[in-house]
Amino acid sequence: MGDEIFNVFPEIKTERLNLREIKQEDAESIYKILSNPEVIKYDTFDLFTNIKQAEDIIKWFNDEFKQKRAIFWGISLKNESEIIGFCKCEIEIPKVRADLGYDLRHEYWNMGIMTETLSAVIEFTFQTLDINRIEATVSTENNSSIRVLEKSGFVKEGVLRERCYMGDSCHDMMMLSILKKEYCINAK
Repeated sequence: MGDEIFNVFPEIKTERLNLREIKQEDAESIYKILSNPEVIKYDTFDLFTNIKQAEDIIKWFNDEFKQKRAIFWGISLKNESEIIGFCKCEIEIPKVRADLGYDLRHEYWNMGIMTETLSAVIEFTFQTLDINRIEATVSTENNSSIRVLEKSGFVKEGVLRERCYMGDSCHDMMMLSILKKEYCINAK
């Protein structure tokens, strides 16, 4: 992967969605997502309690892009500007591995939005970033997220015992992945 992908933020358009750069003016939208206990129930983020936390995390998202470590896309509906979720692709080892993560506002769950988002991000990651493997770690209790990943072609690999601290305790995480060769076979 060449570093040129990090020269200009790579926007992605799908049938119903725009995946775009998250800016400071999106702080209220990010706050709406991460201040909902249902959204962060299985997340490593703590519940946001003020807008400053959203501003700080947006700065971190943008710094990760500038440092060429990750892309954080804001998800918005096609003809709207408000961000309703976000998806990250963190480049763990160039040419080899990327880590995927995401959050979506509760009122947009079960509408196929994250499946559509993941399809576009997976295609971008394999074709544009030239990555061989995309991983996602999800709480073993987060059945909805595991289903979305499996629907997107991810395969369960195993349980990472007490891998992440969420809320007030350590949680087991399910490791899922999709390989470029699997994606190429399924894309045909």
